[in-house]
Amino acid sequence: MASNMTWCCRCVGGINCIIKYGKTKSGNQRYICKLCKSTRVENYSYQAYKSDINKNIIQFTKEGLGIRSTARILKISTPAPARILSCGSN
Repeated sequence: MASNMTWCCRCVGGINCIIKYGKTKSGNQRYICKLCKSTRVENYSYQAYKSDINKNIIQFTKEGLGIRSTARILKISTPAPARILSCGSN
């Protein structure tokens, strides 16, 4: 298990609350928190789901930048910002 997968970022649970939870279609390991039931993937194959890109999408949207402009600047697909914003990410 990777060092950043030892605790839950949502509920900030203890070290023992993260367990393996199968694999994604691309073969990456999934993890689930026993306390809040949120799932995470160690290595995302899709760029828009990485936490730094996700934070940039939210920041650009708050500053009034459009979806197409955000996608062009971050070099991701056009529907990705809309998909991330509709999921209610933090």
